[in-house]
Amino acid sequence: MRATANVDGVITPAKEAKVSIFDRGFQYGDSVYEVTRTYDGVPFFLEEHFDRLENSAKLARMKISQTRQFLTEEIKRTVKESGAAKGEDVFIRYTITRGTGPLDLDPATAPKTTYVILVKEIPPWNPEFFKTGMVLAVPETVRNSPRALDPNIKSGNYLNNILCVSEAKELGGDDALILSLDGKLTEASNSNVAFVVNGEIRTPKHEPRTNTGNLRGLTRTLVGQLAERAGLKYSEVAMFPQDVEKATECFVSSATREVMPVQAILLPGGKRVEFPKGGGAHTKRIQQEYAKYVKDYVESRRKEAWL
Repeated sequence: MRATANVDGVITPAKEAKVSIFDRGFQYGDSVYEVTRTYDGVPFFLEEHFDRLENSAKLARMKISQTRQFLTEEIKRTVKESGAAKGEDVFIRYTITRGTGPLDLDPATAPKTTYVILVKEIPPWNPEFFKTGMVLAVPETVRNSPRALDPNIKSGNYLNNILCVSEAKELGGDDALILSLDGKLTEASNSNVAFVVNGEIRTPKHEPRTNTGNLRGLTRTLVGQLAERAGLKYSEVAMFPQDVEKATECFVSSATREVMPVQAILLPGGKRVEFPKGGGAHTKRIQQEYAKYVKDYVESRRKEAWL
């Protein structure tokens, strides 16, 4: 397959795609987006991703001009134009910007939203991340307060996350484990994080009324359901850096990473907390349950395959 883009209906190789320099997504990061994928040609959680996209737009006070049905057909058309083989897994990112207009912060100056669809191969994650695990580092840069910018607006403005990743890399990590303004754990730069503490899978809780916030990840929600199905204890609780030292396992989750083990976390002050390489018993069980869920999901939706 070839990386392919669709900008307001114009489909081209991704490298040739063009967006106006007056587009508010380019000028201000004034956009919302979702990332999904296919398994064996079947789109995964497409409706749930659209639900979250529309919620992001609502929180951002953005009215999407295009209907869900129209965008779905445009995504399908772009996937087919990419030349992906039958059953080939593809990465799909679709972005809605507030549109083009004069250089003015007033959102009313952009009368119609722009859509940009990118279809390409699934990101080739470093195989060592699955074999032994990632290293997360806690940067000094903290998460925006949800009272200033709600993390459940999945927007194109990623500067906060970029700064965290840059600092985490300097500290020797592969990704960042970001703290909130009130010192609680939130998530990694583009994935949710979970720990095993006293035999229970725990993930940081979203607390919109305080300074602690994280994205309500679809994969994170699925992990909770899989844990329950496997008879494993699971909870969403407030967590602090000292809780990392009590944990015996750690993993991150997202649509493209699925369930990826974490082998170590670098805490403020330089302390390194180690976890089982390749994931402990709980991590591996969730990975197994995830693979089984995907297999069953695809089998039950064969008729919905795009390829």
